[in-house]
Amino acid sequence: MTPLKPSLTCLILTALFVSSYHSSAEEVRGSMRSLLTPLRELQPYMVDEVAFTDREHHDEVGALIQELRTNLHSIEGIPSRYQSLPGFQDNLKNLAELLDDASRRFSEGKTSYAWWRLQRVPTDCFTCHATYKVESHYSNEEVIAQSLKPLERARFLLATRQFSQAKEALLKILQDPSYSIHFSQVLRSLLLVETRVSKDPKEGGAVFKRILTSAPLPAEDASAVKRWVGGFSEWASAKPSKDNSGLKAGERLILAGAARGIDFRQDEVALLRGTALVHDSIETQKLSLPQRRKALYLLGYAYTQLSQFFTEGWGEMYLEQCIHEFPNTLESKWAFSIYRESVVNDFTGSGGSHLPDEVKLHLEDLRQQAFGEPVFSPRL
Repeated sequence: MTPLKPSLTCLILTALFVSSYHSSAEEVRGSMRSLLTPLRELQPYMVDEVAFTDREHHDEVGALIQELRTNLHSIEGIPSRYQSLPGFQDNLKNLAELLDDASRRFSEGKTSYAWWRLQRVPTDCFTCHATYKVESHYSNEEVIAQSLKPLERARFLLATRQFSQAKEALLKILQDPSYSIHFSQVLRSLLLVETRVSKDPKEGGAVFKRILTSAPLPAEDASAVKRWVGGFSEWASAKPSKDNSGLKAGERLILAGAARGIDFRQDEVALLRGTALVHDSIETQKLSLPQRRKALYLLGYAYTQLSQFFTEGWGEMYLEQCIHEFPNTLESKWAFSIYRESVVNDFTGSGGSHLPDEVKLHLEDLRQQAFGEPVFSPRL
């Protein structure tokens, strides 16, 4: 359930269910089912590498991957208001490239690699669904394969916005010591549901208090849950304000939740609440250009501190978009500084930092944009 890049179901739903440009409900329903069916049938193979790579299933698995790929490409052009939101086009491009790559590698016989690539799908959908407001309704029988084990079932419930059922499944998993290695991931998923979906601080605090007293949590996980309970308590006791929504409120929460001090402990509850408000301001409010510039920077800044909750590169995506949309501004320069540090850390180990040439070139291109430097063009 480790978050990776934004993925399949999220983009299917945002492109199809929320758009006001659909010609008819029947068209949407038909298009959606053309994607849900192969996704459901592929689930047993996505959770079992042996079955996925078995030559006996080769033709069936290959056909399902190809069907997902083809159907996704067929809906890329469907208009949606989400296309104007930060990261949407990048997410769609990343998804298309992921499915293209998985399909190509599978056909080349690199089935283990293709299986690994497809592991990005369910959790990526969830992190995206926990960000955008999407209205969708399913039944378990329609989208969840009955053969899935509890943890696998919970992942696909989250991916398809069946949050109530997913919450029940995750809470049951926390009572089973055999899943202890996955407890931290399960707890982070629950925190996303409580802060981004339920948004009830009293209930959220109560949920994690019950977990503390009933679940066999490792010490590190128990420490995180105690910290989250404190965050919910502060949220519940916060005094009402005229500015409790929107960009300013989101900025205050992000700054309050950012890691500070000798132990570099951040307040994840505040960060998740703050980013949710910033996303909402971009989606529902008419922001001025300076406000949008700040919003993109704040999202990038916050998500670099929430890397365990969201997908790989999620923070960098917003930082990069800030630089592209608003070059040679204070925010773009701040964004580049954080982006560069994050990328360098990804390529740093015991032997030092070793950045591939293409990464160095990309960083230099972003630096020039961020600082408004002209591209070098020698005179002939």
